[in-house]
Amino acid sequence: MDMTAIFLKILNMSLTAGYCIGAVLVLRFLLRRQAKIFSYLLWAVVLFRLLCPISLTSSFSLLRMDTAILSEAVFSDGQQEVWQGKGYFSDETNGSAAKPMVSAGVFPAQETGMGTKALAVGAWVWMTGVCVLLGYSVWTAVRLRRFLSGARPAKEGADGMAGRCVFELEGMATPFVFGILRPRIYLPSYLSAEEGQYVLAHERAHIARRDYLVKLIGWGAVCLHWFNPLVWLSFRLMESDMEMSCDERVLGQLGEDVKQAYSRALLSLSCEKSGFHASPVAFGEGGIKNRIRNILSWKKSGIVTAAVLGVLLCALAAGLMLNPGAPEKQQEKEAEEALRHDFVSVYANAYCDRYGNQLVGMYADEETAYESLPLLEKEGDVYTFGFSSPWPNEFRFALHEGETKEEGSAEIWYYAWTSDPHVVVWKEEIQFARQGAGGEGDYRVTGSVLHDLNNISTKAEFDEAYLIGGTYQFTDYEERGFLDGIQAQTEYDRENGGEDRNAVYRDPVTAAAWMLNLTGGRGEAVSDDAEDRVTVRYTFADESSVEIPMRVADIFVTEAEAEPAQEDAEHYQVWLLDWSA
Repeated sequence: MDMTAIFLKILNMSLTAGYCIGAVLVLRFLLRRQAKIFSYLLWAVVLFRLLCPISLTSSFSLLRMDTAILSEAVFSDGQQEVWQGKGYFSDETNGSAAKPMVSAGVFPAQETGMGTKALAVGAWVWMTGVCVLLGYSVWTAVRLRRFLSGARPAKEGADGMAGRCVFELEGMATPFVFGILRPRIYLPSYLSAEEGQYVLAHERAHIARRDYLVKLIGWGAVCLHWFNPLVWLSFRLMESDMEMSCDERVLGQLGEDVKQAYSRALLSLSCEKSGFHASPVAFGEGGIKNRIRNILSWKKSGIVTAAVLGVLLCALAAGLMLNPGAPEKQQEKEAEEALRHDFVSVYANAYCDRYGNQLVGMYADEETAYESLPLLEKEGDVYTFGFSSPWPNEFRFALHEGETKEEGSAEIWYYAWTSDPHVVVWKEEIQFARQGAGGEGDYRVTGSVLHDLNNISTKAEFDEAYLIGGTYQFTDYEERGFLDGIQAQTEYDRENGGEDRNAVYRDPVTAAAWMLNLTGGRGEAVSDDAEDRVTVRYTFADESSVEIPMRVADIFVTEAEAEPAQEDAEHYQVWLLDWSA
């Protein structure tokens, strides 16, 4: 998975988490008079959405949004999804049983739109932010570790545990927990014995609940989603709920009669302003004012109330953690689009392989087929569809929605081979619709128009022929065997003393114009930094122009009776379109 794909996944997770954050904020407000443990546990839903890339799908989901709403297509500057395929061959007369040699699929883009470039830049900015925050966390943790090297074990308390996990240090502004595998409690030296008792009970409650790990996980989520202000807000509110719920746990253990003394201990922490402060990965105290207010108003919840709230919140949490299933209408739309795609793919393959019977069967009726297919003929009961050059062998197509869900249209670009060897371009526009009562029948072509795009004299005509779905797309002469054809024809012309019909390929300017069917203008090589590559600028009669990357390809021509070893052959260079540019 590349950086852009990871960034898109993070963006979608952040958007989904934002929805859940809004729900948790509403629930947190409604639960403001209840025990803070309920609010604290709700943040687990947000952490799940921020950190877990997958989730189960259910109709019970409370999400009312697409969890993958962002994709590369959203940033493609209007680039259209284009499908490609190559002809197939079959012994069947009408081709109905034929299978494609290459399945249709999204054709790789040759250009990147501004939106896609912006997405790539955004991915690197995001990763830079992540690295900065992680680096800051490591730096502050190392700095804090050095500061804590001067801490001394606290005096052993009545429980005999203080000396083993509790330390005191001068210059600390607040007590905190530091460590992962063996967390330790660090207390400021200014605390009195009574204050230390309550603070120590609070910190031990944190350790018992593994709150220091929760905070570390939460900070990791902040690092990944640093661009989302709601995530920073959630982290701070989660810390607040964590502290207040921990206070309530201590009060539940010590009794309500210690609320005044416990509050005074916290107040002493708020009065100490100076001193070393912990890093984001340490577990420090904060929000003293709100905590004291919550302590003084705290009352122990009844068992029934806690049980009812627990069940309701578990159900709400599960609903927020489940992904919604695709709505029925969306499923129908996707199924209909898949059927349209398959219909056009089969049609284009049949067109490329000249299966007359199959093509006529895909039209609404025979009359429409004859009007739309100029090469169509009939011999007895068999329809033929031309058997001479040019022969369409590749295609690209783009789907369009119709005025109703039963209708659709498509643009199909055919790359037709000639015997030169050479490729010409046709563009067919077809309309199709479901036939039968109620629009429940199969798709049939209701009309089509074929455009010959082989005398290109303007930039607009060039784009119509080759700018497909927002990207320039051409036939790869070498991959499709044309280079072998050029070599074979050159050998034939040499053996028979005829004119070298492929001399046009010896020069990059003439090769570019010939291969792309350009006419009426002038070409020039504008860049020759590399010996085997050159850029040709072709200027049309209206002064519009295009730049065409070209590269050298080698062929070796042998005498008819000679061995085909390359060292005994005459070396030729030809110029082809450069797919790597």
